[in-house]
Amino acid sequence: MLLEENIPKIGSGPITHLAFHGWGSDHRTFDPISSMVPDHYSVLCPDLPGYGSSKSPKEWSLECVTDETFSMLENQNITEPVIIIGNCLGAVLGLEMISRKLIVAKKIFIIDPVIFFPMYLKIFLFGKLGKTAYHGTLDTKIGRFLSNLAVSRNKSTDIDYTKSFEDVNHDSAYKYLHMMSQIPHPSRYSSINIDVDIIYGKKTLGAVKKSSKALKSIWAHAKEIEIPNAGHLPLIEQTEIMAKLLFEN
Repeated sequence: MLLEENIPKIGSGPITHLAFHGWGSDHRTFDPISSMVPDHYSVLCPDLPGYGSSKSPKEWSLECVTDETFSMLENQNITEPVIIIGNCLGAVLGLEMISRKLIVAKKIFIIDPVIFFPMYLKIFLFGKLGKTAYHGTLDTKIGRFLSNLAVSRNKSTDIDYTKSFEDVNHDSAYKYLHMMSQIPHPSRYSSINIDVDIIYGKKTLGAVKKSSKALKSIWAHAKEIEIPNAGHLPLIEQTEIMAKLLFEN
């Protein structure tokens, strides 16, 4: 990763893409495609508030997190209209920026979105017991091992789906869970009229497929792309295919 005013960037060209990572991760989500960015592109990959090198937001709400993420970008030399890459929760932030006209975009890639909050995560929000369950599941080595084993049928390889939680800020990750449980219905973004590609792994989680179908239903022009031999992390599981899709323009 190269740095431009402390915001990680991949590629050597003008800033043509903005990439927003998902829950429990940081800018390293996009490391797999770093060697595949064409010379005439570069991708700005900010750490969302509370993750990586970014400070926690003033308020744990979608609006505040979106505003503070956008504020990181205001002084960057971004080529508009920009292309947005939103991975998991990052797709929602991209959609928020577009719908609120914070940024001018010509296309958004929505990768394995989670719009509908899955029940197996809601368990972590049940008071003190839920928080204890969260830490036991994702803040311990054995918990992560068992969690990774539990989703083995949703993976195409032996990739570790919980690796990013080894050094994540767990206080932030837990607060993001509460925020994610209040994500607006997809119809909120129905007025968006730019190119949309919705991409998900063939073996991904049920909540992702449900979210993808719901998003596709609000945009007649959107393309839905299923990646073979991939689960919830197609950027890692099928890197070359993903790079071709993201940089084909």
